[in-house]
Amino acid sequence: MTNHLRSLPTVSETEGKSASTHPVIPSEIPTPPGKLSKREKLVWKHITQALFEYGLIHRTDAIMLLVICRTFVRWVEAEEQLEDIIEQNGGTYIVSTPNGYEQPHQLFYLSRTLKKELLQWLPEAALTIPSFAKAIESRQAPTQGTLFEDPVEAHRRRKTALGMRSV
Repeated sequence: MTNHLRSLPTVSETEGKSASTHPVIPSEIPTPPGKLSKREKLVWKHITQALFEYGLIHRTDAIMLLVICRTFVRWVEAEEQLEDIIEQNGGTYIVSTPNGYEQPHQLFYLSRTLKKELLQWLPEAALTIPSFAKAIESRQAPTQGTLFEDPVEAHRRRKTALGMRSV
C-alpha cells in the first residue's frame, strides 16, 4: 500500500520564505470553450483584450466569459427584436392576447431576464466599474492609514490613483 500523505514542513524550513508576497498568476487570453457566433466572437475579442491589458484574465475564466458573451449577444438581439415590435405596435410593447387581455410582449420578459443574468455575471469578471476598481485595488499592497489621516482626503487619493475623476 502506498502512502500518499506527506509530512508538513517545520517552521524553520519555511521561515521568511514569501510570507507576505502573493503568487503572481500569469495573465493569458483563453481559447473559447465552445463554438461562438460571429457577434459572440467580436464581444469575446473585445472583452478578453480589455481584461488582458489590465492583467485580469486567466485561462480558467473561459467558461465565465463564454456565458457573458452569449448572454450579452442574446440580450442585444432581444432588445433589437423588441424595438421592431414597438415600431409595429405604434410605440408600445403592450400586445393583446387572443382573449382580449393586454400584456407586455414575451420579448419584454426575455430581455428583462437576460439583462438580469448579465448584470449578475459582469461583476464576476470585473466588467463593472466597482468590481474593476476592487480588483485593481486588491492587487496593490495593503497600506495602513495613520491615526491622524483625513479619511476623505485618503479616499480622494485612492480614486485619483485608480484613474477616476476626483470629487
